[in-house]
Order: sequence, then structure tokens, then C-alpha cells
Amino acid sequence: MDNFYQRISIKSFLFACMLVFCVSSSALAGIVESGELTEASYWIRKNSEGDQVILNPEQIAAFNRKLYQADLDVTEMKSLPSSMPVREFLPWISDTWAMKGAVYRNGKEVTEAEKETIRDNMNLDALPGEEESVPVLYGVTVRHAMIRNLPLADGLFDEPDDVYYDNVQDSVLEAGEPVAILHLSKDEKYYYVRLYNLFGWIARNDVALCSREQWERYADPDDFLVVTGRDFTTRTAGEDVFHLMGAKLLLLQENKKRWQVALPYKDDKTGQLKEKHVWLNKGEDLHRGYLPYTANQAIRQAFKFYGSVYGWGGVMQSVDCSSLVGSVYRTMGLDLPRNTSKLVKVPGQVTDFTNLNHDERMAAFKSLAPGSAVSLKGHIMIYLGMENGEPYVIHSSSSYYVNDRKIYVRRVLVSDLQLGRKSGQSFLDSAINAVAYR
Repeated sequence: MDNFYQRISIKSFLFACMLVFCVSSSALAGIVESGELTEASYWIRKNSEGDQVILNPEQIAAFNRKLYQADLDVTEMKSLPSSMPVREFLPWISDTWAMKGAVYRNGKEVTEAEKETIRDNMNLDALPGEEESVPVLYGVTVRHAMIRNLPLADGLFDEPDDVYYDNVQDSVLEAGEPVAILHLSKDEKYYYVRLYNLFGWIARNDVALCSREQWERYADPDDFLVVTGRDFTTRTAGEDVFHLMGAKLLLLQENKKRWQVALPYKDDKTGQLKEKHVWLNKGEDLHRGYLPYTANQAIRQAFKFYGSVYGWGGVMQSVDCSSLVGSVYRTMGLDLPRNTSKLVKVPGQVTDFTNLNHDERMAAFKSLAPGSAVSLKGHIMIYLGMENGEPYVIHSSSSYYVNDRKIYVRRVLVSDLQLGRKSGQSFLDSAINAVAYR
């Protein structure tokens, strides 16, 4: 699967570049292609109060507790019990929506017999009754790993020639993430796991087994580095390991110029967790502990993805709209939901647009705090501020519409909110709410 996504990463990048140069200027109306509006420093200079700390570490911990207690699919990993009732994950594991209707694998329509083979590999008959519980096994990811909603490496697509929007792809996990293992596929190649903001299938090869004590070091580390660059690469057990923004590395010690970290890897013979202790040079891509939570910090972090290819479900070592928001805010310690349907419900300072007309929406944006998350149905963006009377955002955009024509952009970009949706409304007029997380 890694080779597959590397191939489409190159294809996607070239496609995005072609769009910049080949799509007419009218089709790109609303998107900023160059100049100071595409630079974080411009928006930071405009935001005079943007360096004020919004929440301190204790307040962030309290904010996260609110998320854990709400119905937002986010959990505090260190507090998970040693067993889990089947009813808590049965709706997730039994949902096979990715195979609903006609879907295509490697350009060919998937037959009903093939779908049944995939269902059989889910091994649901091996689960106890809904009111019973399964023991939790403990694991730590050893590389940037795909989270799938079926135990399947191949993509399933709605169109035979599609390579971008894999129905099976849900999310990614960085190396060093704790997972609670709940189930095993029939072919024994996939674990079904609970992660901090999702349930899903993960390749067994991407997870090292460990004790609860070892697991808790990763679930609640005493000291750690956060990847604050767009990404960072380490080398462990002969493998280059990719870490996306927001990933954590266990910190052991530091000196004037370097940090020593513990990098997890999997013992090939036992499947158990092992660690390699390595020294890393200090630099701007790593930070000890979380970054201070400020509006300008959110803007600064978001722009590190500017121009990156759109990565549906986190594929191609990049971000989609919700993982852009999640990665940015995770560098500051906020554990946000994975999906837009839950992000729109996150508590905070909420501006509700649903009953506002166009002029009222424009007025609301003028008083909106930069760094706020702006939600549409199925899409989320980070608000930057006003420019010439128009609100601007940065977002990982798949597409928008012009005169009923769908325009694919598939990259992280800056735009105003006059871009069109399939409904014929603009982004502005179809916005649901904006939330300043606090």
C-alpha cells in the first residue's frame, strides 16, 4: 500500500501544479496564488493581539476533558480500562459503508463475492456477544500508519479511474502512538484498534505489542518533543520513519545542542516493542513540550502546510481539511476529533451562522478571532482575517464549483469565501459555524 500511495503522491503533485498554470483565471477566482496573502507573516502582523495565550496548559487539559466527556469520538488513552464492551465498538467495526453500491478496486468493479470475502476477513463471528467485553491488548505504532475502515490494503473507489478518494481510508497514526487492540482479522494481518480519536483497522506489521506499563509511557509521556515542522524524519532499525506535524517523540535527556529521544520499533521475532535511543540536533522542526496556544501560533503552523498536496484521510504523507486542523492544534496540546461531522460540535467560543443572512455573516466574520475553525458541511478551514472587506481562510481543499462545474485543486491554499459549492451557494453562505477553541 505504501508504494501505491507514493505513486499517486507524485501524480497528485503534478496534477495540482498543472491546475495552477492551466485552469483559467476565472476558475481560480477567490484563490490567492501568490503575494503577501500567502504568507503567515502577513496575517500575523494584522493580528495585533494574536500572541496572547488563549489557554494555558491547565486550561488545555480541562478543554480536552470536555472533549473526552462529549459525544465526539475522542478519548483519553491513558484512562482506557483493561477490557472494552463489544457494544462500544460494534457499530464501528460492523459498518461496511465503504463497499456500498458499485465500488472499484484497481480499476475493476468489486463483485459481491469479493465483498463477502472482505466481510469474512473482518472475523466478526469471533467476537463475543454485544453485552460481553473483550480484553484490551496494548500496542504502539512503529511508523506513520494507515487507519482503515476495513481490513484491506487495496483502495475501494466510487469511480474506476479514481486514485484519490479511497473509501477505505480513514486516517493515519504517527509512530509512537498508543493503540488499544480489540480484535484480529481472520487473515491475522490487521488489528482492530481504538486510537485517541477513532476506531479502525491498522496493519499488524505497523504495531509493536507491549505491556500496559510500557504503553502508558506513550499514552502519557513525562517529557516529549513535538514535531512542529510540516514533517520530520528519523531513522530506526534500518528504516526511515516519517512523522507529520503534531507527532510526539519521547524525550530522555538534552544538552546544549541535541536531544536524546526513544524511538519505538518492533522486534521481528517476537513482535514486541523495543526502543532505539538516538540523538537529534536541536532545530525549529522540534519543540520540547507543546507550543504556546495562541492565534498567531495556529496561523504560523497552518502555513507550514501551504502548497502541500491534499491527502484524503492523511494519505500521501499529507493532510485533508480536518487533519490540517487537527495537526495544527495538536502541536499546542488540543486533542480534536478526526472528522468534520464532530469538529463542528467542538465546544468553545461559537459563532453560529445558520440563521444569518449574507450581510449578517459578513458582519460576524469582522469580529471573528483569527485562528478560529470555520465549518461547512463536510469541510473545515482556519480563519485568517479580513482583507479588503472579505474574510480569508487557509484550508486543505479538494475542490469547489464554478457554474455547476467541479474544479479540483487538491492542495492546501489560501482563499476568500466566495468559492462555490455544489448547491450553488458560496462557502460564506453555506458556513455552519466558526469555533475559537477555548
